[in-house]
Amino acid sequence: MKYFLVLFAMSSVLQSVCAQSIPLFVGTYTHKGNSEGIYQYSFDVSSGDAIMQSHFKTDNPSFLARNGQYIYAVNENEDGEVSAFKFSNSQFESLNQLSTAGMHPCHVALGIKEPILVVSNYSSGSLVLYSLSADGSIRKQEDLIRFTGTGPDMSRQKSAHVHSAFFNATGDRLYVSDLGSDRVVEYTIAKKDDDYAFQQISEIKLKGGSGPRHVAVSGDGATLYVLAELTGEVAVYQNTKANWQHRQTLPVYAEGFTGDQGGADVKISPDGKFLYATNRGDTNVIVHYKILQNGRLEQMDVYSVEGKSPRNFNFSPEGNFILVTNQQSDEIVILKRDIKTGTLTDSKKRIAVGQPVCVIF
Repeated sequence: MKYFLVLFAMSSVLQSVCAQSIPLFVGTYTHKGNSEGIYQYSFDVSSGDAIMQSHFKTDNPSFLARNGQYIYAVNENEDGEVSAFKFSNSQFESLNQLSTAGMHPCHVALGIKEPILVVSNYSSGSLVLYSLSADGSIRKQEDLIRFTGTGPDMSRQKSAHVHSAFFNATGDRLYVSDLGSDRVVEYTIAKKDDDYAFQQISEIKLKGGSGPRHVAVSGDGATLYVLAELTGEVAVYQNTKANWQHRQTLPVYAEGFTGDQGGADVKISPDGKFLYATNRGDTNVIVHYKILQNGRLEQMDVYSVEGKSPRNFNFSPEGNFILVTNQQSDEIVILKRDIKTGTLTDSKKRIAVGQPVCVIF
């Protein structure tokens, strides 16, 4: 009898270890009054269950970035700000908040090689660089670039609209999408003493009226997948002899679809074998592509996001779930992902939260 009790106790311990829960953070829009800021959940990586632990009241923290216990959020208002928090024991501590010197900051990215932060101001079309202090707070503004240019879509491209900035895996290149002028600009971050500055390397000009929004960079840095918001497409570029060459463009929608487009986010799976992209136009889908050996894509399937206006999405650390923020239906839909094939199924699990925009681990 004692032997079976010991086995039962060991089994219970193993089950509790396997059912590992990790912190999950959600950025939201607060202007409609159905959310209050940043929400933190305990996410079970095995089951996909999420339990809310805490939240921090702050205005329109639409996009988030995290480095360990430090969380950074843009406050997407006309007078834009970027905020730094320390997270411990399911509680947020506000560290500091600085102006973004622009309107409606919509994206924030953390440096990989250096303690820096990059913010994209959408409405004013500018890119801001900050240095970080050892305590996680934002040290100071280091550099600012104001983009100029227009595109053929006069309803959306009358001026520059910087939408995002993404580092490559090694952190020595930064790719900045300007939706307003149909280009992606490649930078490195130059350091002199304790100061930092943007240094332009190259520029990729996209098809007129496409409106680049986000990018995904291959692990070796040689292939760039650019999500076009206005045309609902993914464009593939490859670096040949220090020049970016267009290789392919594929739709982020099913064959025959004719409604409004709204490409939102694009990411490579943790194993580097698949790429996914969301479309928040009339189609409301997430599209699954296989990454071929030459870096090009093959569209595999198109899935409903089971909601309206999918924005950012993210993989759970093991890659067995994809969490999609459906802004207009006020919930995050959790999709089960087959790691071997990349196919998605609805887990039927949801996180109810007002106006979700960004989800990170």
